[in-house]
Amino acid sequence: MLRVRRWERLGTVPRVSDAPTPPLPPPVDPWAGRDGHTHTLGMASIPQRLASVPAEQRLAPAQPQVVYVERPRRRRWPWVLGTLTVLSLGCCGVLAVVTAPIRAQYPVRAELGTTIAGLRRDDSPQVRAAANELIAQIHREQDVTGAEVAKLDEPKHKDTPVVLVVATRFILDPAGELDGALAGAGRDRPTGVRSYAAGARGGELRCGNGRDKQSDAPVVVCAWIDHGSLGLGLFYGGRSMDDSARLLREIRDDVLVKA
Repeated sequence: MLRVRRWERLGTVPRVSDAPTPPLPPPVDPWAGRDGHTHTLGMASIPQRLASVPAEQRLAPAQPQVVYVERPRRRRWPWVLGTLTVLSLGCCGVLAVVTAPIRAQYPVRAELGTTIAGLRRDDSPQVRAAANELIAQIHREQDVTGAEVAKLDEPKHKDTPVVLVVATRFILDPAGELDGALAGAGRDRPTGVRSYAAGARGGELRCGNGRDKQSDAPVVVCAWIDHGSLGLGLFYGGRSMDDSARLLREIRDDVLVKA
């Protein structure tokens, strides 16, 4: 006698259905929607579904990124400014040295008092008239800012007078004009011309032997010149050249005033 299987005894024989089994639903985040936020704690390593990624992001290739690194620039303007400052100071220093004699000697004016370097000025009408005529001639023929003419006498020696002519103007080349001033002072060009120290005011001072244009008497012709003035002295009475040069330096210091 065959054994009756258990399910046969129970009358419940299982049957296999030919109908397909429905697919499982997609996984759902159980924490989504809570408190208005979507929590993905523990799911960061799970890649996104391709359906949720836009097509342009899926298809676009990765673009290279360019990173600009700015190198610190060296500030050169302090060096440039310092160089320009040094050059400016150097140029100003050179200019000050070069123009120092000009600024010391120009502009000046001549003021002739009653007594000049120990000599007394002759203010007689005849001498004054002759001096005024010569001053007018200097202004007509020369481009000067001022001119003075005087006859100076030694208080103890009336036979050693000095005729003084002073003109003031800007003179760019003093040494070049001094020879012309000496040549026009006497009847002939002075001979034995010698240079002397001009003194604290600087410039040039020279003396030579000449003769008076009218009386043909021997005279010592001395002249000084600088950037602001020209002075000419005719020394009569047999003065030596050295003594005439010394006296002209003293006369120059007395009559010139810085303007």
